[in-house]
Formats: sequence, C-alpha cells, structure tokens
Amino acid sequence: MLIRQTTADWRISNHANTQSHIMVYAVSGKADYEIAGQAYRIRPGALILMPRGTPHTASSDQEDPWHFMSVAFRVTTTDRDPDALLGTLPVMSTDLSGGVATSFAQLHTAWASREPGYLLQMRGLTSAVLFRVIQNHRRTTTEAPHTRRISAITQLLTDNFATTYSVQQLAALSGFSPSHFRTVFKKVTGLSATAYQQHVKIAKATEFLSSGEFNVTETARLTGFRDVHYFSRLYKQMTGISPSHLSHGGFSV
Repeated sequence: MLIRQTTADWRISNHANTQSHIMVYAVSGKADYEIAGQAYRIRPGALILMPRGTPHTASSDQEDPWHFMSVAFRVTTTDRDPDALLGTLPVMSTDLSGGVATSFAQLHTAWASREPGYLLQMRGLTSAVLFRVIQNHRRTTTEAPHTRRISAITQLLTDNFATTYSVQQLAALSGFSPSHFRTVFKKVTGLSATAYQQHVKIAKATEFLSSGEFNVTETARLTGFRDVHYFSRLYKQMTGISPSHLSHGGFSV
C-alpha cells in the first residue's frame, strides 16, 4: 500500500510490476500517464487499473501535482482466469462512486495499523473496489433494460445474503428464461449467479467474523450455509485463509 503527495518533478519511466496487479486512486491534483502505449489524463476520482506486467510512464502536472493511493494485489478466483478477467476491464475508470475513496482510505488505515487480521481486511477492501470496477464496466457495456433487471437481482442477493437462490428462481424473478438469465447475468456482472452469491456470502461472513461476536459455525449459519465444513473450505478457497483464523483475532500467511 502506498500513499503519496507528489511534487511537480515526480515522474516514472517505462515501469512494469511483473509480480502484482496495481490499482491507483487519484485523491487530488492531476497527472499524465502512458499505459501500454495509450495516453491518459488523470484527474481527482480517477481509478487506474494495470494488470501485472503492464508498462507505464507517468508524470505529475507541473501546476497541480497529484496526490494518489495505490495498492498492489493478486487475484484468485474459481470463476474464470483472473488475468483474462482483468484484461477485459478499462485501464481508467472515472465514474465510480465515492465508496472507492472510502475503501482506499480504509486500506491505508489497515496497512498503517497492522492490527490482527489486517491482511484479510485489505484483501476484502481491494476485492470490493475491483468488484465495483467490474460492475461499472458491465453496466456501461450492456443494454440498459437488461442492466436494470439484473441490478434488481444483485440487490436482492445482497439484501438476502442468508438465502441461496437457484438460477430458476432468479430467472423467474427477472423475467428471463433460465438460459437467457445465465447469459445476461454473466455479461452484466462478470460472474455466474452461483459465484456472485458466494462472493456476497463470503463478504458478509468476513464482517461477522471480524466483529468477534460470532464463531465459524454461527457465521456459516447466518450466511446460509448448512454445512460448516463446506463453508470453511469455500471461505479458504476464496480468501486464502481459514475462517477460524479470523474468528480468533489473528492472521497467518
């Protein structure tokens, strides 16, 4: 995690991180980037996403040097190849909500405090920002009527995280046939309906476990898992850590 207020002479030249993906959030000021041969003018609120190995050159605006936060991360997903997924997303997003600024501020706080469980917290926050980029991209590249109907479904899944819906149920609620629903849902969200529900449940489970008020068994029940062993396996698969580590207030890597 990096937070920096640059000066007028700040610049980097033909740099590429070969180990991790990078997200950079512009807090204030302006900068100019050239990423994979494409020029970008960076203003406050812009989010830059650079998959690992992406060459980039950048410099601060001479009169209004930029202030930015950045995070390096890796992606693990069971739904599709992470590098292929990131490659479909825009390098720069400028129409994200203020929640992204809050997430980056929380990332900085977690990194600075290094309290037990901070790495898991940072993974969750980074995933939330990346998920917002995915949703925003899908929303802008999909027909509006379909987007509105799928957005209603994703809100339903978020509000009712303890319920597990079948594709047939969700298709009926959206007014699509099951086969068409699968296609449209994946196009809008970037995930299958099953994977989307898993992400919602695991994100909520992290909140419960982090609070210290619920153990693993209670958290599994609250998020709609009948089998605590399956919940634990899925949680570790999606986050890289056993839920029992977080519920005990610690974290190991």
